[in-house]
Amino acid sequence: MKRIQRGFTLVELLVVITIIGILVALLLPAVQAAREAGRRMSCGNNLKQLALSFHNYESAFKKVPRLASHIILPNPIGVQDSNWYGYSAHTMILPYIEQKSIFDQFGFREAHFNITPLPVFLGSSTLAQIPALYNSHRRIPAFLCPSDLAFPAVSDPQPVTGWERGDIGWNNYGCSEGSNTGYDGGFNVLNPVAPGNVVPFLLGDQNGFFKRNAETAFSDIVDGLSNTIMMAEFNKGDNNPFTFNIVGGDFVYGIALPAGWRHQFPTQAMIETYGQNCLVSNGTNHRSVAGWRWVAPGFYNTAINTIAPPNWRLPACMPCIGCGQGDSGGIFPSRSRHNNGSQHAMGDGSVQFVSNSVNLITYQWLGSAKGGDVGTLE
Repeated sequence: MKRIQRGFTLVELLVVITIIGILVALLLPAVQAAREAGRRMSCGNNLKQLALSFHNYESAFKKVPRLASHIILPNPIGVQDSNWYGYSAHTMILPYIEQKSIFDQFGFREAHFNITPLPVFLGSSTLAQIPALYNSHRRIPAFLCPSDLAFPAVSDPQPVTGWERGDIGWNNYGCSEGSNTGYDGGFNVLNPVAPGNVVPFLLGDQNGFFKRNAETAFSDIVDGLSNTIMMAEFNKGDNNPFTFNIVGGDFVYGIALPAGWRHQFPTQAMIETYGQNCLVSNGTNHRSVAGWRWVAPGFYNTAINTIAPPNWRLPACMPCIGCGQGDSGGIFPSRSRHNNGSQHAMGDGSVQFVSNSVNLITYQWLGSAKGGDVGTLE
């Protein structure tokens, strides 16, 4: 007697497909979580590598570099260590992260944004030195968090020399200027009472691990290396001037600091007031260029401050009206695309994950290097 082969019914097939779909739906978040855990670990390793490179720099020079290093004379604009002309601390540690070949191509006789070749005299021959900005258009993996989105930019090599003209030298890690508005004692801010005037930034001295216009010795970190934030993450901008994105690296400009503002350790109420003022106006005046150049000093290029907690729900913001980048004072908190916080490198080289819900005063103490205000994450 011939046996009849029986196949799956439509109902059975649908049940099997449904079960497979449920299994995939359950598995996908686990796969995504595992991938993010790997990216977060890679990001932490980058921060540790950078922190140790500053230790190696300090071993060689007995100080860590300023946030905006001098242009070396002779040059047409004189000595400059401003956020506009100078070179970032990231530039100065290139030899300590196996990027000496890039470092050696900087002449440090020009502004970091120069695109004009400078002549270099070698005996009887004259060579054209690669322009500073083009030299910095190199992707350096140690400067990039794999969890963040890429800054939208297109490679644009110069046809004859091959010099890269596209802004593809990105960065995700900022040196900490501490729990203050930033810049330095010469910075002026808009007067909220009389907008046509300015009031001096009476900081006295900068309280963070790094200073814009002065080197820092480890002995200056009197609160202790393990108790002081050295670096932290921030997100790159989206290069879109038409859409404001707080989660990304976009920041508001041209908003006066509120009356009674305290440049060191502003209170929760102060930063909330300023953040809300900045949020209201973000549709018309914001920058989307955070992290686009590791050669450039300034907030959200290569620096952050610790006034507001990580991934602050309100926007980064500064009072400067004409600044095209974060070359001003303001609030520039750490941001990341990791869940519930961001990674910080402490002065001793350890890497700590700091929660978004960290106590504000504790966090500001951790950002201060010499106030006797020792904070701990324990």
